[in-house]
Amino acid sequence: MTIDDIKARNYNLDSKNPHTIADDHGDPAELLAKLEQDEQTVAHLRDQLKSILAEALLR
Repeated sequence: MTIDDIKARNYNLDSKNPHTIADDHGDPAELLAKLEQDEQTVAHLRDQLKSILAEALLR
């Protein structure tokens, strides 16, 4: 490791430094609820698209 590497890492000599703040991605329960809601939205939109395409094929 060069001095430039050390400076670029803000003098952090350990890539797994326990003193760095970990990224907070949010509450897992809230993320799961949001995912389920988004999946329902996608399913609804997919059903609408299927209906539109089926009508187009019948014309």
